Amino acid sequence: MQSLCAASLFPDRIGNVVSISACASTHPGSIAFRQLQRECIMADPNWNNGDYYDGPPPTQGLRLARQAGTITYRSGPEWQTRFGRTRTTDQLMIGENFEIERYIRYQGSKWSAAGVFDPNSVIWISTAMDAFTLEKEDENGELSMIEGVKSIQMPALIIGVQTDVLFPSWQQKQVADLLRAAGNKSVTYYELDSLYGHDTFLLDKVSIGGAVKGHLEQEPNGANHILRDAACGASLMLRTLQTQDFSRDTMDEVFHRLDTDHDGFVDFDEVVALIFLVQQSRGDRQTLKDIRESIAKFKTEGQPICKEDFFCLAFMDCD
Repeated sequence: MQSLCAASLFPDRIGNVVSISACASTHPGSIAFRQLQRECIMADPNWNNGDYYDGPPPTQGLRLARQAGTITYRSGPEWQTRFGRTRTTDQLMIGENFEIERYIRYQGSKWSAAGVFDPNSVIWISTAMDAFTLEKEDENGELSMIEGVKSIQMPALIIGVQTDVLFPSWQQKQVADLLRAAGNKSVTYYELDSLYGHDTFLLDKVSIGGAVKGHLEQEPNGANHILRDAACGASLMLRTLQTQDFSRDTMDEVFHRLDTDHDGFVDFDEVVALIFLVQQSRGDRQTLKDIRESIAKFKTEGQPICKEDFFCLAFMDCD
């Protein structure tokens, strides 16, 4: 949204514009999602109409807001692939039956930790996002989206994600159509079929990075090699599972694919999921809960896993 806004307001300073999972004008569905998050915070007695800085912060409200937000940031296909209906207990309990419930609670607890995020910031940033629109008055004094994007004539790459529920892909297509209707002759629209929903722009760095690189370098069919890069990542995982090639070199490459932040660590839950897939390919009947408990004996549950620990876990499971 900010990239489109900057391109509209300062076209002389912008050479290329990239818009990923954004919109030209906030949709009521997105506003409704964010209002729910705000209500979670404001319903916490500690919010105190926003004046909580001399007392306890509304951490419970922030926790619930983050849980609600997580549902909009990711996708149903990812939940199905990553968690399915894997249970955490044989007993019927309120809110503690499935792995997906555990994950949602975990996401909430990360944000509710003291000092991680200011609740008022969530309220006001989300309110500003709700008010966003590129509309400008035309010569007749009427609000017009075409008028708002008319100054965006530089090469533009618009990327949408099919599984994005917060900013549905039709909104990205709308942006591309508006730019073309306003006279921009250099608009590339690309739609990703990614599992990660709205968070694709954060998590799928291979696909997103490939598209942006191609756009900025203006390579022939630059955005198209996004498909090749994504396919290489998927092919590596499938080949590893199918051939049982668990050599150090292969596992090193797998680690780097999982290390999307390039900080030398991978997410605890991603390692659990990977080992689960490996064992499933070998006919092992262990559940995600069994694997999680097994790894927790070696590494504190929920803590990021470094490369050496990853190798120890991988070879301990695969050898």
